[in-house]
Amino acid sequence: MEWLNNGRTLPLVSYLARAGWRALDASAQPGDITHRQLLALTLLKERGDLAQQDITRVFGLDASNVVGLLNEMEERGLILRRRDDADRRRHIVALTDEGALVLDKTFTRLASIEDELLHSLSPQDRETLHLLLLRVITSR
Repeated sequence: MEWLNNGRTLPLVSYLARAGWRALDASAQPGDITHRQLLALTLLKERGDLAQQDITRVFGLDASNVVGLLNEMEERGLILRRRDDADRRRHIVALTDEGALVLDKTFTRLASIEDELLHSLSPQDRETLHLLLLRVITSR
């Protein structure tokens, strides 16, 4: 894997993220959520109710893909969609109590996966990695 040693960081971050998402999806039991659902529910938990178009914009996905994702979550009772009173053409998406519970359960599962993926790092190294990635993300 020569590409891992070329001095570039983004391929490493991407590789690690894909490995984590694959592990999360592979460990799923009936009733668990996928990594795409995890990302959407996390966005709603952090930012509160959002217009469906805003979710599409944040993820940079085609609107029809986002609709499919939201349909899956709405059928499971993880989110609610309602018409925006100010603009009846818009849908507002909200996290339900059930969605918040499933999200918390998934983060517990994700912590175990992170422990496996990052087992070669000390707790201090993990904290440093987290802080560096957070700095990069929040500076955008």
